Amino acid sequence: MSILSYDTFWNAIVSMPMTKKMLQLSLRKCNTCGRTVLEAALDDYGKKTNSKCDNCSGFYSQIIAFWIEFLRKALGFKRLKVEQLLTDKYARNAVLNLVESFEHFGIKKPMSLCAPFLVVWDFTHKCNLRCKHCYSNSGDVVEEELTTQQALAVIDQLADAHVTALAFSGGEPLTRSDFFQVARYASDRGLYVSLASNGTLLTIENVQKLKEAKVNYVDISIDGSTAKTHDAFRGIDGAFEKAISGLKNCIDADICTCIATTVGKNNIAELPGIIDLAEELNVERFTYFNFIPAGRGKNHADQDLSPQEREQVMRYLLNRMSAGCKTTILATAPQLARVAAQCQGPKGTGEVTMALAHMQTVTVTKKAVPLGEFIGGCGAGRLYCSISPQGDVRPCVFLPTNVGNLKTQTFKDIWFNAHLFNAFRNRSNLSGSCSKCHYKYICGGCRARSAAYHNGDTLNGDSGCIMGAKNL
Repeated sequence: MSILSYDTFWNAIVSMPMTKKMLQLSLRKCNTCGRTVLEAALDDYGKKTNSKCDNCSGFYSQIIAFWIEFLRKALGFKRLKVEQLLTDKYARNAVLNLVESFEHFGIKKPMSLCAPFLVVWDFTHKCNLRCKHCYSNSGDVVEEELTTQQALAVIDQLADAHVTALAFSGGEPLTRSDFFQVARYASDRGLYVSLASNGTLLTIENVQKLKEAKVNYVDISIDGSTAKTHDAFRGIDGAFEKAISGLKNCIDADICTCIATTVGKNNIAELPGIIDLAEELNVERFTYFNFIPAGRGKNHADQDLSPQEREQVMRYLLNRMSAGCKTTILATAPQLARVAAQCQGPKGTGEVTMALAHMQTVTVTKKAVPLGEFIGGCGAGRLYCSISPQGDVRPCVFLPTNVGNLKTQTFKDIWFNAHLFNAFRNRSNLSGSCSKCHYKYICGGCRARSAAYHNGDTLNGDSGCIMGAKNL
């Protein structure tokens, strides 16, 4: 049995006054080198000897190194991989967030954070396409959006809260003239910056501007393996050709790229061909997006996959991963974690493919599989949230329920105190089929789908899951 199975025991340890004091001490900054005690320990563990500091590379560093080694061996991770992870500046920010979260929330299933790992910002609702499934009704819209100065203030709030990653989405973010300025500012403040784009504006010139703005990652929507299917989705002839050209421009500029596909009945048969295309073009990632009938998507709810079709897609994605797909495969459907757990079987100690976070898939040893119960499933309000073009904070881009506004409230205040966020952090609040499911911690269902299919009830069951019928 994994050490992670004893969450009650670990929570008791973390709740002890001595442990809390140690966690608080690890986040204290050194007056000599400016790092926290934890950062110094991670540098020492990762053999960054040029970062040694006589004031903080001592007793506490050794204690932290002991616990890192204890957890590494218990979970079966390789030392070199852990060293590489802990010396990455973005992973470092996430670790600091985790330690602060353990001190504040304790250890519980599912895990809650003091700041989301990821914030998706619908930077604008302006768009040069009119996609049938658009969750935000983007297009030729004229609405008041945050000014450049207000946008920069939002970046400061996210960085000060220790958010790890910021994804600019929309609409088409590149239609805003200040995008590159705001993106560069976010990068300079230490955020991992990504762009979700339809690809049609990713000219060589604009891709060069992305490099100058230090954008780390570009997600380009491709909804068919052929121009006919993609252009029908996107509402503009020639969109496929421009998107592929933009994708290639990003690859040539050595920017990490992703093909993102919203899968419905009209393009499910082309899913293998789209992943084949990703491999052929040397695209680093492919993301399966769960169709949610929100925005214009409400008019095309008949294109939503049945629970049986979604199950088949999840199994296909896992099989594709296990076969050694060159492109990393991710999915926004929380059911992927549950299907992965069911496919692994009870025995064996080899490596398995698991969905361990809101959408990330990784290869781990079976000892680490219980991690899924802590960070798996829908991350809305726990690991992730979204921001509208007007500064409204929401659980998810597919769930347009405002819980606060950054023009009148601070991000930290909203994140800690929003009633809906706190409801999502406790899976005992779920009702319907998800509340009865054995996999409610590793999956928990999609809260946006619950709202879409249950008249706004965000805590009900996920009607797109095959387990729903069994549990009811």
